[in-house]
This record gives sequence, structure tokens and C-alpha cells, in this order.
Amino acid sequence: MSQDAARSKSRFMMGMEHVLREINHEIISPAIPDMSVENAVPLMIMVARLRAEYLKYAFKLSADRTDQHPTEQELAKLKHLRETYQEMLAAARELEHCIDRGYIDLPVSAAKS
Repeated sequence: MSQDAARSKSRFMMGMEHVLREINHEIISPAIPDMSVENAVPLMIMVARLRAEYLKYAFKLSADRTDQHPTEQELAKLKHLRETYQEMLAAARELEHCIDRGYIDLPVSAAKS
């Protein structure tokens, strides 16, 4: 690829990134209008609780069994706990990503005198 083609591609990609950032901000920021640490805490707590439930049940299964494998029903419950935890974790990570990319407006701290 020539230098001109590389520059052209780079400019195009920068333009696309700018447009994507604007589109995401325009759509996502109004969906979460009052973003603050306090408003994010319930999501963080839920992720931690779901992680604890998933791990607690896994340890329960391993403690309850010696030579037996978990039953299909027990594995189904463990899978459900894992999937629930992973879905909420994905949501929390997406929130972080949106904040990092500037898709969500954050409150501006008052300047100290």
C-alpha cells in the first residue's frame, strides 16, 4: 500500500470512529441521563452478589459429592447461575466501555474555590 493510500485509509478510519462516537453518544447518553457513581453502585452490587451465588453453589456441589458427579438438575442450576452472572457482568463492562468512549455524559464536578 502506498503512503497516499495509507493516509487516505487512516483519515477514513478516523472519520468513521468520529461518526460512530457521535452516533453512540446521541443514542446511549439519553438512555442513561443521570450517570453517577451512586447510580452505578446497584449494578456493581448485583454483579458481586451473582458472582458470589454462582461460586457458592459450585462449592456446595463439590462439597456434597465424593465420587458422584453433579446431577443434570444441579448442573442446569449452576449453568443458570453462571449465565445470569455473566450477563450482568457484560452489562457492567459495557457501561465502563461507554463511559470510557464518551458515549454517556458524566456530571461535571463543581470547581472548588
